[in-house]
Amino acid sequence: MEIMKRLQGLTAVVTGSTRGIGKGIALGYAKEGANVVISGTNAALCDEVARGIVKEGNSAVGIPCDISKIEDIEKLFDKTLEQFGAIDISVNNAGITLFRTFIETDVVSARKVWDVNIFGTYFCAQRAAKEMVRQNKGGKIINMSSICAEAGSPNLSVYAPTKAAISMMTKCMAIELAQYKINVNAIGAGVILTDINREHLSDPKNEEYWYSKIPWGRVGQPQDLVGAAIFLATAESEYVTGTTLFVDGGFILE
Repeated sequence: MEIMKRLQGLTAVVTGSTRGIGKGIALGYAKEGANVVISGTNAALCDEVARGIVKEGNSAVGIPCDISKIEDIEKLFDKTLEQFGAIDISVNNAGITLFRTFIETDVVSARKVWDVNIFGTYFCAQRAAKEMVRQNKGGKIINMSSICAEAGSPNLSVYAPTKAAISMMTKCMAIELAQYKINVNAIGAGVILTDINREHLSDPKNEEYWYSKIPWGRVGQPQDLVGAAIFLATAESEYVTGTTLFVDGGFILE
């Protein structure tokens, strides 16, 4: 007997999905039957990940996008509609970080992080919401926040406020979009080993610092977030909106 896939026939746009957390979520969605849009700044990697999904018998397409550019966001969603005809799930995962002391942080680097993490997330969610309202069948918007939204950390004075902003914008979006039966939630990612922080975590001093703060006793892997992302994309989470679901091995309990 064929097992029913929880996202069968739905279309999901996942930004920042050529690697790390976004890729893990995209692969998880594809296995659950979704049409997945793989997006990132590297067009070749977008196509590579999408081809891998198709090779496994699932549905995907690669569409490159720099979410700090509004014209790229418009193209991303326009091409998704051309390819699949609808947008049911929007995972706004793309983001960048900056490990630098407060004293040494320059304005150009700070603005780049804020342009991607805050404004990129905001306007991807907005474009998805506009389409979901037009479709009039509800939808799921999932923003990527972090433990840094709740816990101060050294050398993250630019990055951490962007994640706090994402958690708050998620609440505001949820209130406005509830009338359209569009759920808006965030995932608060813990210390997850990805390419973006691999060098930082490879420093024994940094590794010791982070491990000491995780009750579960290990740093997370991208696949640790997939279950939460699937739950927030399915009908099972219909009555969940405006929340940040922390997947962090207990980090924020400390």
